[in-house]
Amino acid sequence: MNANVVEADVWPVSHSGGEKSISDDDLCSECAHCSYRPGEMSGCEKNWPGLENNDYYVVSCQMFQEK
Repeated sequence: MNANVVEADVWPVSHSGGEKSISDDDLCSECAHCSYRPGEMSGCEKNWPGLENNDYYVVSCQMFQEK
């Protein structure tokens, strides 16, 4: 896959008031910096530095740290 296409299909994470609804499909759900709360709004200690795709799933993050 062309790297330019991948970059065009992702953008900075959208969130409101520092919180975002994420699912277990998001990269964040497995990150040590995320206060993942299924069914509720979740938070990120690093202020959501990742990138999300067209389905609003976080798919990439330079600050990701596995739990």
